[in-house]
Amino acid sequence: MKLKNTKVLIIAMMLLLSSCVTPNPSDTSLESSSNTSGEISSDTSGDNSSDTTGGTASDTTSDTSSNSSTSDSIPELESQTIAEIRVLSLACQTIANEVGVGISSEYVKFSGKLLARLDSATSKSAYGKQYKLLFADTTGYIYVSADYAVYDKLEAKIGSSYQIIGNPSYYIGAAEVVLSSYSSVAAIDVDLSTLAEDAESLADVHAHASSLRLNNKGVAFSKLVAFDAVYFGKADDSVLLFIDADNAVYVHGNRYIGSQFTPGNSYRLITAITMFKFRPGVEFLEKTAIDKMEIEVDLESLTAAELYNYQFEVDKAPSYPNYSSKFTKLYAHIGYANYYFKDGDAYVVLEDTYNENMYLTYQGARSANALFLKNDNCVDLYTESDFSNCPFDQYITDEPVQIMTIFMPYLWNDLDYWQGFAVGAFIVD
Repeated sequence: MKLKNTKVLIIAMMLLLSSCVTPNPSDTSLESSSNTSGEISSDTSGDNSSDTTGGTASDTTSDTSSNSSTSDSIPELESQTIAEIRVLSLACQTIANEVGVGISSEYVKFSGKLLARLDSATSKSAYGKQYKLLFADTTGYIYVSADYAVYDKLEAKIGSSYQIIGNPSYYIGAAEVVLSSYSSVAAIDVDLSTLAEDAESLADVHAHASSLRLNNKGVAFSKLVAFDAVYFGKADDSVLLFIDADNAVYVHGNRYIGSQFTPGNSYRLITAITMFKFRPGVEFLEKTAIDKMEIEVDLESLTAAELYNYQFEVDKAPSYPNYSSKFTKLYAHIGYANYYFKDGDAYVVLEDTYNENMYLTYQGARSANALFLKNDNCVDLYTESDFSNCPFDQYITDEPVQIMTIFMPYLWNDLDYWQGFAVGAFIVD
């Protein structure tokens, strides 16, 4: 069933969002069962300007690292452009192993600007190193495969420029370089708008994500894209929700990314398309404020019970399953709000049918196929102030109050229940 909604709905949802965002970006007090259960671990510049790629480009601190076991055997190399190295890396498809990873024995050298850090979250050694660094120069972009020590050391270095030495490699469709050594170089100016492909809508972003080959954990990293969208709120410390007329997408960044955006405002974003645990998304690279987009939303109704039909199995579905399609747009859930309790704290869940009893455990709510809300003001409710700030508390009464909740599915949790991010709720007449 589709529900026609106008711009009035968008404005009303913005009002709820204003109470759904925690102002303290360092707050990490979310109860563990409402955790993201494995977000892309990434960092972008905390700069509040419209260009977020240059947060540390002027940093003069020297960073150097090399693999002592191979550095003595690396010949003198001529620096190449990223565009040239991408050709060499993609050619490694001809030597790819059984999981689609091929690594050359030759070495290459390039200089580029660090745009993002990502976690490929794989459990098989055949996929190589788990952590990825995204670099760009004026000719293109490329992912660099690195170990955790390098990934961790460069946490605060997004926007800095480095010389990279490593082996060209092919990673299930993407061009990469397996890192051998890196060292700081003078700042490299990169105009990402010349490297990113224009997406006419978020539908184009999801169409590309659906075509990606994934590793055994449902992870992939792909091309840079630019698109226009409206910021709808912070689903987690490092995850934001954006929408356009027909679709929605989660945007990943560092834990302070939410401070750079205003709910209801429109932006042109430059991002890298990702998949993580079979959920499509994008990695935030750069933003520009634009004129407000006028949006009307057609909402499809989705029950919690229906949502529980969509799950993924790691190591058993290394392709784009139906599960992933549930993260492409907003839905309307018509039902009832309820609480479950843990250690004296209350947590909001949505149910398809009215239940006069609250749940004493999350397992009870999970068995009832409840949808667990992960909004900051719907978890860890203990004080009178907590309950008064929860927009759903008014609907949890001794008598049934049927509500329509506008939400975006968030995650099939490792504890085997569905989480959702609510952006609006209204009493059904």
